Amino acid sequence: MLSSVSDTIKKYNMLESGERVLVALSGGADSVSLLLTLKDLGYQVFAVHVNHHLRGEESDRDENFCKDLCKSLGVEFYVEHVDVTGYCKTTGKSTEEGARVLRYEALDKHSGGSKIATAHNLDDCFETTLFNLVRGCGIGGLTGIPPVRDNIIRPLIGTSRAEILEFLDSRGQTYVTDSTNLEDDCSRNIIRLNVIPELKRINPSLLKTYKSSLENFESADNYIDREAEKLLEGSEYTFPEDCDDLILATALGKILRKNGVEPSKPKIDELKGLVKTGGKVNLKKGVYAICKDRKLRITGDRANAPEPMQLSDTGSYTWGTVVIDFTEISQFDISTYNKRSLKWLMDKDRLAGTLTVRAYLGSEKIKLMGNGFTSTVKKLLAGCPAEKRKLVPIVSDDMGAVFVKGFGVSERVSCTADTTVALKIEIREKFDKRDV
Repeated sequence: MLSSVSDTIKKYNMLESGERVLVALSGGADSVSLLLTLKDLGYQVFAVHVNHHLRGEESDRDENFCKDLCKSLGVEFYVEHVDVTGYCKTTGKSTEEGARVLRYEALDKHSGGSKIATAHNLDDCFETTLFNLVRGCGIGGLTGIPPVRDNIIRPLIGTSRAEILEFLDSRGQTYVTDSTNLEDDCSRNIIRLNVIPELKRINPSLLKTYKSSLENFESADNYIDREAEKLLEGSEYTFPEDCDDLILATALGKILRKNGVEPSKPKIDELKGLVKTGGKVNLKKGVYAICKDRKLRITGDRANAPEPMQLSDTGSYTWGTVVIDFTEISQFDISTYNKRSLKWLMDKDRLAGTLTVRAYLGSEKIKLMGNGFTSTVKKLLAGCPAEKRKLVPIVSDDMGAVFVKGFGVSERVSCTADTTVALKIEIREKFDKRDV
């Protein structure tokens, strides 16, 4: 198994030799084998366990198991507690989706620029392909789970669950089992527990066959993706008459996703019709697609803006093309900072409610520290090209904007001689040297 995982890492260029990597450790067989494998292969592993508090004592059991395992291995270990139930009540997301969002936010918070390794395996990938087929999908859906996505890597993606269990058994390594995975009360579990066993009766070599087919799916998807990207250069998109229908659909899906609209066949078909006939359609509130002579552009006060993201006090957050790092400074002493440094510091106790990073709102105002007057954020960004203004991160609390990239913090939350705890904001491009 070690050689198989090593081959997968090399094939998809996941890690450099000896690189530091975060392992998302649930305590289950897959994540335990991932931790052991990466450690054996010589990577500098550290582990983060996210306790979702959804299974009572079982959740605490998993946390304690992970803690003890890492202690026995001499692996650096962190625990993050998240309130999935409260988050889902606030956002309206399902429990599964809410848990996923909070889990990846927690992992990103602890990554410190390191890659995040998750334990998705070949069985998971096949389940996802079937699930996508049931819902309806294109070529991309047939590829299942991507081996690499941004800073997330999946070294076990070419390894079957049977191989994983055999590996753990050979090591005499125990693991925990999530009891909810044994209940066929959701679509994915129905596929895992009921559908796949029947398919294996038809073809005992099912996963081996799928793995071979997967390479063809990936090659086709990569080709279509490259051709679609060629159509998306610049702010106005031109689609030639002889453009392949599948490549056109892929390009339009990318445009929708870029503007915060979940691609769906009806939405893509609507845009395909727009390309052919011309006209204007509303993609979502504040975002419109306009096409004339097969030239499509996206316009509106929210065009091309990444979706707002709620933040906790500290950690690293990816928003659009930037990473925002929040660092807490305790026992803060204002006398050790100059005026320039204070522009990037906020008094934690002066913040109101939840922090959010988002694009600017057309009419909002901010009184920047040291300016002595109030200005609209739109006026501050007047020197920025119109198509890029919505990519400038604005940090706000429940009372409004508290930080604008390139300009600093609001006077309302700026540090004073009475500040005891400060938050430092640093913004860097997503793919700088710390993210490679």
